[in-house]
Amino acid sequence: MNPRLCQLLVLILTLSGVLQCAGTRSLPRPARQSMDVASSRWSARDGKVLPFTKWPGEPAKPRGVVICIHGLSGAASDFWPIGDRFPAAGYAVYGLQLRGQGNDPDIKRRGDIRSRNQWVDDLQDFTALVKRRHGGVPVYWFGESLGALISIHAAAGALPASLPQGVILSSPVVELRPNLQLSFLKNFCLRAMLNFLPGQKVSLEALGNAEVQVTSNTTHRSQMQHTAHYVPAFSLRLFAEIEQLIKTVPEAAAKLQVPVLVLYTPHDPLISAEAVERFYDRIASPQKTKVFFPKSYHLILHDTERERAMKTVQTWLDRRGIPGDRNGL
Repeated sequence: MNPRLCQLLVLILTLSGVLQCAGTRSLPRPARQSMDVASSRWSARDGKVLPFTKWPGEPAKPRGVVICIHGLSGAASDFWPIGDRFPAAGYAVYGLQLRGQGNDPDIKRRGDIRSRNQWVDDLQDFTALVKRRHGGVPVYWFGESLGALISIHAAAGALPASLPQGVILSSPVVELRPNLQLSFLKNFCLRAMLNFLPGQKVSLEALGNAEVQVTSNTTHRSQMQHTAHYVPAFSLRLFAEIEQLIKTVPEAAAKLQVPVLVLYTPHDPLISAEAVERFYDRIASPQKTKVFFPKSYHLILHDTERERAMKTVQTWLDRRGIPGDRNGL
């Protein structure tokens, strides 16, 4: 996730407990969906054509497929550590480009989402297409930050055709730190704006601290210089939809039945380690593992413990293919 999310998610707290936004019902699936690997495009259930990334170098018969889901104002390229390494280890690696983010082909739609269900539907449908392309090969999701939040909900409600064989959650934003709050006046104004102008976009420049630390040696300001896909403003409607994803995490966790690997840290500016552990305890799947990275911040794959994180993920994936080895890593 782009570190700007730290500022953006401050706004979500203004909606917590006061919004009763019902999710838009999923759109009907069209008669045919498709994926074109040559052009890195696929068609969603509502007809929207979206880009995706597929890293080269996979074997002719991969042992598994990893679908990466980025965070807010992020992109599939954020997962380059996985894409550069895992194909040589026997895995096909795809990166889903979320609609409403910086690589959305419809520039006018960047920074907005009409319903959180669109993210969930897109992940489930993209997975079904990938499964069809790699018939019989197990598929796993790797979600980071907001991408992890989307993965939780998508796995909790997926049909067999789009259900992954396991889910990796890195710095899942399942709850926000109490200090991420705005003043009463700003809360009131933003709630009013949401009711009358749900599509109104708010610049992140006006929110938060630009020097929030997101890795052991970088701040969000320094990260901005390297993110061409960065989205500078998001709609109030999008904030509300993310808030609802967070609020309904406990129910989704109780429905998770696939193996789950959770990566978390003590220095995350968005979510505390204790909050992640509370979420972990709610996961229904008996095949769950949590791994703590004491030196890292929010962006674990880009921090000083990257190599340990990569080995942890690969070991977990490798053992999913060993009959009888389903506990721990």
